[in-house]
Amino acid sequence: MGGARIWRWGLTLALWGMPQLPVSAQTCLERYGQTGCAARLYAEMLCAHFDRPDVMRNRESQLADRFEEAGLDLAGISASEVETAAVGYYTPMLCPQKSGAIRRLFNRS
Repeated sequence: MGGARIWRWGLTLALWGMPQLPVSAQTCLERYGQTGCAARLYAEMLCAHFDRPDVMRNRESQLADRFEEAGLDLAGISASEVETAAVGYYTPMLCPQKSGAIRRLFNRS
């Protein structure tokens, strides 16, 4: 009985350190709001491809498609707001091992 409890405790601790899975475009807006959803989707792209600029350029249209799928209305939201939230908040959660390099890329330490 105690061994199972310890195993579950260890699994819970391990899961806390794991990167979060990509969010579906359908649930993004209701979970994170307009700016948060845009930043979260952008952070997912950065985590996956930031170290390959040629791929990043090709993914921009896919990102726009994901924004559209999520139903985002970006009127009144600056690109800077989305970038700041993506780089400073979401990349450390989604890809902690790459987050420092991403922050340096955007000159945000």
